[in-house]
Amino acid sequence: MLRTAWRFRRFIRRFLPAFGAGALLVVLGTVIDLLQPWPLAVIIDGAILHKPITGGLQSWIAGPHGAPNVWNGTNWVTVTSSQTILVRSLIAMVILVGASAITDWSSDMLMDSAGEKVVVRIRRATYGHLQRLSLGYHDRQRVGDLTSRVTLDIDRVQSMLVAIFDTFIPNVVMLIGLAVAMIWIDPGFGLLALTIAPPLFFITYRYTMRIKLAARRAREADARIASHANETLSAVRSVQSFNREEYEDDRFAERNRESLGAALESVRLRARFTPAIDLIALGGTLVVTYVGVHQVMDGAMPLGVFLVFLSYVKGLYKPMRSLSKMAYVVSRGTTSAERVEDILNQEDRIPEAAEPVVVSRFAGRVELDDVTFRYPDGIAPVLEHASLAIEPGEHIGIIGRTGAGKSTLASLIPRFYDAELGTIRIDGVDVRDLELASLRRQVSLVLQEPVVFFGTIGDNIRYGDPAASDERLWQVAEAAHVTEFLDRLPQGLDTLVGERGATLSGGQRQRICVARAMLADSPILILDEPTTGLDRESETFVLEGLAQLSRDRTTIVISHHEPALRDVHRIIHIADGHLTEMHGQPEGNGSRRDGPAELELAADAISDHSFSSVPDGYAPHEVNHYLAMLRDQLRASAARERALQESLAANGRQTVKPPVHEPRHG
Repeated sequence: MLRTAWRFRRFIRRFLPAFGAGALLVVLGTVIDLLQPWPLAVIIDGAILHKPITGGLQSWIAGPHGAPNVWNGTNWVTVTSSQTILVRSLIAMVILVGASAITDWSSDMLMDSAGEKVVVRIRRATYGHLQRLSLGYHDRQRVGDLTSRVTLDIDRVQSMLVAIFDTFIPNVVMLIGLAVAMIWIDPGFGLLALTIAPPLFFITYRYTMRIKLAARRAREADARIASHANETLSAVRSVQSFNREEYEDDRFAERNRESLGAALESVRLRARFTPAIDLIALGGTLVVTYVGVHQVMDGAMPLGVFLVFLSYVKGLYKPMRSLSKMAYVVSRGTTSAERVEDILNQEDRIPEAAEPVVVSRFAGRVELDDVTFRYPDGIAPVLEHASLAIEPGEHIGIIGRTGAGKSTLASLIPRFYDAELGTIRIDGVDVRDLELASLRRQVSLVLQEPVVFFGTIGDNIRYGDPAASDERLWQVAEAAHVTEFLDRLPQGLDTLVGERGATLSGGQRQRICVARAMLADSPILILDEPTTGLDRESETFVLEGLAQLSRDRTTIVISHHEPALRDVHRIIHIADGHLTEMHGQPEGNGSRRDGPAELELAADAISDHSFSSVPDGYAPHEVNHYLAMLRDQLRASAARERALQESLAANGRQTVKPPVHEPRHG
């Protein structure tokens, strides 16, 4: 527990004055609590039994001495009247209880509020750190598990920190104070009462370790539940469309059974733990009571002092019992703290140069020089010795079969990943020498799956530039044809859209993303399958918006869709990690691709399609098998024709000469 607090010391350091003041108040409150039984002892010995009051504390409670007024068989002694002793003792009780309440309130306010602020800082730091970890790290994680760490795990760390300040520190101070007070009153009797401490600490340590292991297993099971729920609810449309609700119910029930088993193990351990503490405490109480009563009967100890001692013994066991009940909260919190710390200790970030270059705006020349890249768990490189130069304002298309590395190539430019070998330059500057924020401000992306956040349409567009004016916002909304559907929405740009834009169509979401990219006004634009899955009307609106967006920008279009490639100057084909420039312009620019590239493009397009429903008389697997066979035949034909072209070229008889095109602007 203290080790956990030490782990988060950088978050706690700022609030040390509050914690220090709270700790001093806890010590003061403990001293006041230790004084509370003494007025009762004075009432019993002085007001009821009429015994002389000795000792500084008791005398202060009973009142000042007057003339001797009671003969004790040997000499005259001063005995304050019973009424005076009773009244003064009751007043002392009120003062002590009131002072205790004030110190408890003050210490709780100081320490608990500081603890809450510490947790907020931990949550912000964890969330911020997660956002800055590389995509490689996020590719290996489950979103539900990360969400669980930022929310539930930090909540449990919060519960543990509150327990430390509310329960652990006050009770430990109380235990120390009680032990010192009992030894001060009667060293022999005090040590007798403390003989149960070793077995109590042994039992506490043993069960705490076992509860911690059970809590770790339960937390891991809870994380699997969170991940499963996040994954399933994110894909609820697919679940319902395939009628897989019962299947997902069964999977979720299995995860719940795992969590329940781990939780019940913790319950069983806690159920055994508390009675064990109570039994040991009972044994100690019986021994202390037996010995104490004999001392009172023998006149070795006043009755009032014995009752104070019994209250201390009872007070000794109460903190121990409270600390024993903390075991589960602390075990859960420690396990969760380890999971949070695991994120904070991750260094899987894209590194920046010691003195990074900051560029206000690029011209837009992009160059890949002998680039090789493979994913951490990959065997074969996705890109191998790939080289490509894109001039400012030039539009190029990237094609290739699914998994060939098209999106990977695009991801290397804004440094979502770093190349294993080779160099990527923008305007002649190695991207690894650029400030990461400066680099990514220069690149806008429009992805196949449009990303729309919960909020208004205006907020989603302004995500590209939070400082943009309302006038500029309307300009890009109109240019991207967002205004075409705003009239049908109740509040226009202020219309609230659901999570992931669930209340909008795919085309509407994509147009919002185009407007967002326009607002960002970056000189380099990457379009990754921007028209996939759109109907003809939506595609038309999106393509018109993209045409406006890509004007005078270096643009990389990843697509197999002919209309999306209509304005590109060149087409690059990716296969087996290599880049090949296709001879000829796209059809929209007046020329035709060469034979092998045309065949490869057709084969790649077939790879992206399969059928779950087909006309009567056909089976889906038969159609898909036929498509796979056709794809393989097209690729074989392309390979043969390319080999023939290479053979002819080697003999000085190349039949197709690639035309040279100047980059177009506009």
